[in-house]
Amino acid sequence: MLSYRHAFHAGNHADILKHSCLTLILSSLLKKDKAFTVFDTHGGGGLYQLDYQGLVHTGEAEKGILKLLEYTKHAEVPQSLSAYLELVKKYVSQGMYPGSPEISKTMMRQQDKLFVAELHNTEIEILRGNLSILDKEKNQTPSISIHHESGFSLLKSSLPPVARRGLILMDPSYETDSDYQQPIQALSQAAKKWETAIIALWYPLLVHRSQQLDNMLSQVAEGFSLACRHNGERKVITAELQVAPAVEDQEAPRLYGSGMMILNCPYLLDEQLQETLPYLVQALAPTQGSWEVREWS
Repeated sequence: MLSYRHAFHAGNHADILKHSCLTLILSSLLKKDKAFTVFDTHGGGGLYQLDYQGLVHTGEAEKGILKLLEYTKHAEVPQSLSAYLELVKKYVSQGMYPGSPEISKTMMRQQDKLFVAELHNTEIEILRGNLSILDKEKNQTPSISIHHESGFSLLKSSLPPVARRGLILMDPSYETDSDYQQPIQALSQAAKKWETAIIALWYPLLVHRSQQLDNMLSQVAEGFSLACRHNGERKVITAELQVAPAVEDQEAPRLYGSGMMILNCPYLLDEQLQETLPYLVQALAPTQGSWEVREWS
């Protein structure tokens, strides 16, 4: 099923968590001059208009990134969040919000390589148009390869990359049961082929999917551990941001938060997230929100 369109949800609390994590990981990779590779398995449209009627109707950007930016006007921003906010502000000032491919493109260098997959027939054309736009403020952009196919298939056919430093970012729509199954095998195989990769898996917090989610996270962590068992211990963490109580609603299941599982976690990322997440709770959901950073053993 390919009904999900991220344009209805761009800039919401889940994007804030995902993209602030992405910015921190890319910043860690940029500390060295050596080239790196990024695989974005579910690219979406890449760039979104904040006045899009579907997004205005859901109100998710208003309750997400716009609310966060308003909060920053009277609350000092933690260092761990500053790069993300500075990047996003430039787009918001032009009535837009950047998706993960656009954030990666903006931060990466000429020697780096970005692979983006998108299966949706409409979104792929939007993505191609958006990523072809040149950044006038940046003289150099990474090599970009856009693929109209499943991100799981792209990983299977393209790993390992030439530049062995890098990141796999995976964020399925989680509309179907298979979206909770496919990451297990795909990421286990990816870790075997590309042992040095940082892997970032976004996931939704939905009461009616909690058992499937727990199973997926446990199996992804176990598969990663087995794949890397001959290469020393690799740190695995999850970071979760909740903006509402976990209440079952049979008529309209509610996304009450989301999380990121980071495999082969970069140095100090967990400490940076422990600084970022409390700030996001205060900005977005001070009375009902919560956060957690957990290390998996």
